[in-house]
Amino acid sequence: MAEEPYGYYRELRDAGPAVYLEKLDAYALSRYEDVRAALKDWHTFGSAEGTAFNPAMNENVQGVILTAEPPEHGALRAALMERLRLSTVRDLADWVQQRADEFVAPLVELGSFDVATELARPFPSTVVGELIGLKPEMTEKFVIGSDAVFAAMGPMNERTRRGLGIVGEVLETIAGLTKDDLEPGSMGAALYEAAARGEIPPDHVVKLLWNYAGPAFDTTIHAISNLIWALARNPEQLSLLHEDPSLVPAAVDEGLRYEAPIQIWGRFCRKDVTFGETVLPANSRVAILFGAANRDERHYPDPDTFDIRRNARDMLSFGYGLHRCTGAPLAQLEIEAVARAFVARVREIEILDSRRHLNHTVRGFQCLRIGVHT
Repeated sequence: MAEEPYGYYRELRDAGPAVYLEKLDAYALSRYEDVRAALKDWHTFGSAEGTAFNPAMNENVQGVILTAEPPEHGALRAALMERLRLSTVRDLADWVQQRADEFVAPLVELGSFDVATELARPFPSTVVGELIGLKPEMTEKFVIGSDAVFAAMGPMNERTRRGLGIVGEVLETIAGLTKDDLEPGSMGAALYEAAARGEIPPDHVVKLLWNYAGPAFDTTIHAISNLIWALARNPEQLSLLHEDPSLVPAAVDEGLRYEAPIQIWGRFCRKDVTFGETVLPANSRVAILFGAANRDERHYPDPDTFDIRRNARDMLSFGYGLHRCTGAPLAQLEIEAVARAFVARVREIEILDSRRHLNHTVRGFQCLRIGVHT
């Protein structure tokens, strides 16, 4: 993923509704309506054939919810949603907000800190790790594995190979877990209990643990950093939040639209489909460009402007349709909690140093050091 891909995305959108990318051997969909339509039509744009751009990772993700389709998808999603449905997640709101305040307050008192390494990474890692029931050292392995998953989704190169190696190690670790390795009453322990009751096959427990944790860390980590970066670069938007804290959910939606944590995802085209004058042939790989669709001027006026008064609720950063992110309510809750804790304490933000985190799939920061004024 390029450090600044948005000019390239605009070129793709202007070139046509579907553009063949020779180096990726895939057809790119970059306009909002086309991306949304493809995500909705899972019969044509399938996931079971893999969502990565290399065969090794496509084999690794077989059987997880990211690639599962009905009827298996329904069983996996139901098991996940037992703890991730919106009504259940809302019960966690006070606890998550308390944890966010505990993380943000001492960092703000320091006057300067690295958002990426001192807040965005440890906060969701702690929250999700505790909910799943993982010990801290195991949580760290999952966090590293989450980044590796997204790195391994790209075309085969050195970054992909490194990611595949880490993914293999993490999957072996998960396969060795038992119920006793997880905290009683946790999401993870509940999966083993469901298997014991015969509600899900025992071999699904490992898949579901990976579904809980695999995508859960990196996306939220980068979303938090991206939002604070956008507020730092647009101080008038931070002032709006001070004037009206009820805009926090809208600010989170706009942050997710403006800088999608997942920029690109794969699909498999099962039959000839026409987009404009371009025919996507059957058995072709398709690149779904969330980052480009979220900046499509055909759907969002002035899309390159970060504006928290915009209604960006329909942004595509959590996906759409059958494979919309099951963890979206929890991720939204975490990001909103950090935003509230931050806005309540910080009046001005100064970016002291920043370096983008390079990954085939996700967009965020390796370093985002800021100075804050209360």
